[in-house]
Amino acid sequence: MLDENSNSPIVVTHDAGARFTVQVRSHRLIVDQPHSGGGEDSGPMPIELLGASLGSCIAFYVQKFLQSRELPSAGMRVEVEQRSERKPSRVAEFIVRVVLPTPIPGAYAEMLERVARSCPAHNTLERSARVHVSIETPALAAA
Repeated sequence: MLDENSNSPIVVTHDAGARFTVQVRSHRLIVDQPHSGGGEDSGPMPIELLGASLGSCIAFYVQKFLQSRELPSAGMRVEVEQRSERKPSRVAEFIVRVVLPTPIPGAYAEMLERVARSCPAHNTLERSARVHVSIETPALAAA
């Protein structure tokens, strides 16, 4: 669910080495590279946040579905596996598993899959969001 704050910019600033701080509204996240990538492994890699976003979005929608039908949700989890590809370097595939704590009535299985696929993160990835990049630099002082 998108809220009225969804248009405020996410701001990323460099800390040191391969570590960055991400400011999302009033929340701060640390992203870094693993030691093998020249970082200190003090946070997830930026690319891992794509899978985290997808998994947590699906988890939210699944939990709301289960709650609205008074089905057990305690212990429910979502596992996301990211499969990489090179040329260009990217995530080529997400494998998502929704693991429920107890069986659900068969009539809900197909509905639950549709609910999981309806989250905004899934829709964004499936429909290829456009990305616009601009480079801004300060104006040079007149000599």
